[in-house]
Amino acid sequence: MTVAESHSNWARRLLGAARICFAAAAMCAIAEPIANAAGANAFDPQTFDVALEKVADGFSRPVFMADPGDGSGRLFVVEQGGLVRILRDGGIEPEPFLDMAPFIADGNMEQGLLGLAFDPDFARNGRLYVGYTAATSATGGGVGDDTIARLTVSKNDPDKADPASLEILIAVEDPYGNHNGGEVMFGPDGYLYGGFGDGGAAGDPEGNGQNPRTLLGSIVRIDVSGETGYTIPADNPFADGNKGRPEIWVYGLRNPWRFSFDRGTGDLWIGDVGQDWIEEIDYLPAGSPGGANLGWRTMEGSSCYEEDECDPTASVLPIAEYTHEEGCSITGGYVSRGAALPDIAGVYVFADFCFGTVWGLGQSADGEWVRSDPVQTGLNITSFAEDAEGNLYLTATDGALYRLVAP
Repeated sequence: MTVAESHSNWARRLLGAARICFAAAAMCAIAEPIANAAGANAFDPQTFDVALEKVADGFSRPVFMADPGDGSGRLFVVEQGGLVRILRDGGIEPEPFLDMAPFIADGNMEQGLLGLAFDPDFARNGRLYVGYTAATSATGGGVGDDTIARLTVSKNDPDKADPASLEILIAVEDPYGNHNGGEVMFGPDGYLYGGFGDGGAAGDPEGNGQNPRTLLGSIVRIDVSGETGYTIPADNPFADGNKGRPEIWVYGLRNPWRFSFDRGTGDLWIGDVGQDWIEEIDYLPAGSPGGANLGWRTMEGSSCYEEDECDPTASVLPIAEYTHEEGCSITGGYVSRGAALPDIAGVYVFADFCFGTVWGLGQSADGEWVRSDPVQTGLNITSFAEDAEGNLYLTATDGALYRLVAP
């Protein structure tokens, strides 16, 4: 959702723009071609098209939607100011499910309540997890902590979370107000994943992206199956803590504004917001070991960030990218698997926040990643979301929740 900072390095980056491989209906494969990730037919970018169907409006700064998967038919919409609202039968319940406003910092356009995930066993245990920027810091430094916390549903009302149950799991001191990540999501392995930005300002002045001894600039992976706290999965790349924080799964991120798992394959997709010039999509196939260095701030996309020369082989390069000629801030999405869009099954759907464009990304018959022409929405798209059946939604700054449907 980040609106990128000033483009002070554009002149230098334009010199290398030719290697970014743009075509009208294709985004070049930066990494080497791989076997078709969709596990389906080759993607023809000329056939991609989607339409939007408004589900509800009247939300205040919606930034996410989650389905608890409990058969209740409820959808839960996250408002950046701190509320989680229940959408039932197309109407918004008058009372919020959760009010985190007393706990969050919301002064920067990128701060607030940013993520929500329901436990895979939510119908039984009533647990949920939130990602937010806290109003205070446990250490007394920075602008408040980037936080992952757990709550439970009220014993007396299934439409209310119990604020007294709030348990902070991870709190990371944040030096600046932007680049907060904030997403929380359960992976197909049952572990909780959470995204953290690099700490903010511009250009990662503290070098957090390439420092695995901080959680800033990373996606963490933790086991929250216990009654309290969390444990470290044994196969986390730094599980012993010797070379990095044991919670880290991947690092080298600037601001992962929405990552997701393909419900059909288990592949991990990450939309990482760029600095001066390049927005990128990172892809880690199911079964990939942890510890991938995704490049920032040595790299911005597939290009060296500040140095004229760098070693791209030290990073896992993005599978696709676009420059600020076509947008300014990526909103990562999902691989489409729902019945509402059968013609694009297996296609990754993502957007640009600033330009309001939606694209599809998939693999051609020879394994190259190709991108569709943009679908214009006229919206500032803050997030994509997925219901229990795999149908796709998006939220936007106009205060509405939309369902993606066939045109």
